[in-house]
Amino acid sequence: MAHDAMTAADAVFLRIETLHEPQHVGSLSLFAGDALRNNTGAVDLDALRAHVGRRLDRVPRLRQRVMEVPFGQGRPVWVDDVGFDIEYHVRLTSLPRPGGNDQLLDLMSRVQAIALDRARPLWEMWFVDGVADDRVGLIIKTHHALGDGIANVDLAMALVDLEPDPAPDVPADPWQPRRATSPRDLLTASVADQARRSWSIARAATDAVRDPRPLIGTATSVVRTVRDFVVKPAPAPWNRDVGAQRRWVSARVPLETVRTIREEHDATINDVVLAACSGALRRFLSERVDAPPSLPAALKAMVPVSLRSDDEHGDTLGNRISLILVDLPISEPDPAVRLERVSTQTSELKGSVMVDGAQTILELADTIPRLAPMVTRFVSRQIPMNLVVTNVPGPPIPLYLRGAPLVETYPYVEVLDNEGLTIAVVSYADTLFFGITGDRDVMHDIADLATAIAVEFDELAAS
Repeated sequence: MAHDAMTAADAVFLRIETLHEPQHVGSLSLFAGDALRNNTGAVDLDALRAHVGRRLDRVPRLRQRVMEVPFGQGRPVWVDDVGFDIEYHVRLTSLPRPGGNDQLLDLMSRVQAIALDRARPLWEMWFVDGVADDRVGLIIKTHHALGDGIANVDLAMALVDLEPDPAPDVPADPWQPRRATSPRDLLTASVADQARRSWSIARAATDAVRDPRPLIGTATSVVRTVRDFVVKPAPAPWNRDVGAQRRWVSARVPLETVRTIREEHDATINDVVLAACSGALRRFLSERVDAPPSLPAALKAMVPVSLRSDDEHGDTLGNRISLILVDLPISEPDPAVRLERVSTQTSELKGSVMVDGAQTILELADTIPRLAPMVTRFVSRQIPMNLVVTNVPGPPIPLYLRGAPLVETYPYVEVLDNEGLTIAVVSYADTLFFGITGDRDVMHDIADLATAIAVEFDELAAS
């Protein structure tokens, strides 16, 4: 009997999930379609399922489901899904030909709005036929408990190849699921784990008597984080409870443009992205029908920070992130000045205690299993932010799926109550791809924001 432990960071995304706030991330990718079709011209779903099935050995988590500890006495665990069904997880749908961009965006919005089934491994793939220009779409959904943005890029890399004609996969031994730990044994193991953690806390307290400096540093980071959480930003139109439906739109920017801006202004690519988002939000809010008489000085963006080291890639999934809060200076009319202000902030915040403080709070809450879900949900809704902006570096070289070139790939990241807007960015080959998620009923004009993002990169380049 066996199970794999779930980290506190991974459990967060299970604990904050509700039916109208599914906590999965994903992507929409477009492939040149010929190599994915059979002799009749139809998408060869059987061959695609077989391909994905052969690659699952590279990511064992994809054959595991969540198992809860009885009576909530501990974090959930991962166990092998003895009834694993690849046909459930890899599906095919179609747009009426020729499927236009608006139809594809609407399909993506509807598929991503539906929560994953927790009784099964927490991922799905939807191949999409009927896309214009004879392309084949691929919509992916993976629960955030499986991993952060970088982990999900690593997961996708396990399914694709670096060349159109790779060597055949080496046949693997047939997968044999391990028998899951019994609920009784899982409860016993969880109680023992709680005892070990309590002992570690007691030992840390004893060590603090000898050398209080580490404890003082931790306490300081928590206090400052709590202080920052108390100060709420002025609400934006999307800062309200979200419904169950989503609007998702996309944008793309040549990486050459981004690199030119970075070199001219001595900034990072992430700084350039945040500055362009600042200008786009300024333009978007100013042009809305219900535009305020004056813009707030700034919007506060939660920006995930990767804690993943260079050797934590490949099959190392999980969440290795913290966060910083960046003021996006939307009241500033000069694009160059916006970039300078963003760059100054991020340089200071990367070494700030906020990166550690929020994680410490959640780890402390995790020592009391029955209270951990409630505390986690409370903390997640107290983060003083207007939106999320997340930028994940992707592969700089072309990729292929069963010989089909990957042409475009756009990210999807979820939204929460009081945070009904997320801007996600991923780089691939020579392009930055944006995926923008909003509440369907609130962000009816979200396409205008996607247009504004492309315009603002041109403005920055011209500055």
